[in-house]
Amino acid sequence: MAATSRPKLLAGRKVLLLADFQFEDLELMYPKMRLEEEGAEVSVMGAHPAGIKYTGKYGYPVKSDLCVDNMSTTDAVASYDALLIPGGFAPDYMRRNQAMLDLTVAMADAGRVVASICHGPWMLCSARRTDGSPLAKGIRATCFSACKDDLINAGAQRWWTASSCRAGGPFITARTPADLTPFLHAIIDEMAK
Repeated sequence: MAATSRPKLLAGRKVLLLADFQFEDLELMYPKMRLEEEGAEVSVMGAHPAGIKYTGKYGYPVKSDLCVDNMSTTDAVASYDALLIPGGFAPDYMRRNQAMLDLTVAMADAGRVVASICHGPWMLCSARRTDGSPLAKGIRATCFSACKDDLINAGAQRWWTASSCRAGGPFITARTPADLTPFLHAIIDEMAK
């Protein structure tokens, strides 16, 4: 039986996927493959020179396409429809990089989808708007249980245990790799609008 083709829901859309060492393998690779399957162009961006190979917690490698220092936030907002932040230990490195924090703020303030899973919402706690408030302030969010206090202290609404995936405004958050299916459904649905 011949395979039938179906429309690519994200054809022509572009996603920036942040990476650093010790990312959660499934939380980077599954979204990358699933978004590409829907027709999106996914670019891996890190804090190190383009072409570097980042290794996940369980040894899966991913090569970066871009370095955050080589793209202005204006260009990123003009060129990309979404920003995806996987979990693992990588977000702890990412949130120490001001260019990555500035990129996260710019994408959110422009109304682009900002999706983060597991420890990824740490970026929403550390990224600050010009008034000094964290991106997490006032948003509905969920995360890995070890990060909940950071989200609460950053002013996020206390929804962290209520759902596997929370969406509100440009933000989509999820708890763990077990939540990847609803997480990706929410991202695809939002980007396809």
